[in-house]
Amino acid sequence: MPTGIYTAEHVEGWRSVTEAVHARGGAVFIQLMHAGRMSHPDNTPHHRQPMAPSAISADQNILTPTGPQKTPSPRELSAEDIQATVADFRLAAASAIAAGADGVEIHGANGYGADGGARGPLRTQP
Repeated sequence: MPTGIYTAEHVEGWRSVTEAVHARGGAVFIQLMHAGRMSHPDNTPHHRQPMAPSAISADQNILTPTGPQKTPSPRELSAEDIQATVADFRLAAASAIAAGADGVEIHGANGYGADGGARGPLRTQP
């Protein structure tokens, strides 16, 4: 099963996981994240340039299918990109609950998407 929780197939796949965990008395929280500038085109389905609050590279090595590579300069998010990203998080959260998750967590640390947007200096500085 590919990663994610944004299609009907993902919901069904995750439902089997949540049901198995619940059957054993456990709880499931699904973590949502946006890679932001901590990504590489080789790690995306369509080899797209990463998007982030600014076009400043994280200047980090990242593991890709062809080995470690430097993170590229991301494309700066437009207002429309931000709205679309919020909608994507909304869809993923609703899908997680529909799949039987007990809750969701937004991963917002370590320079990934939500963290990059929350740190003002990253807008203009490396």
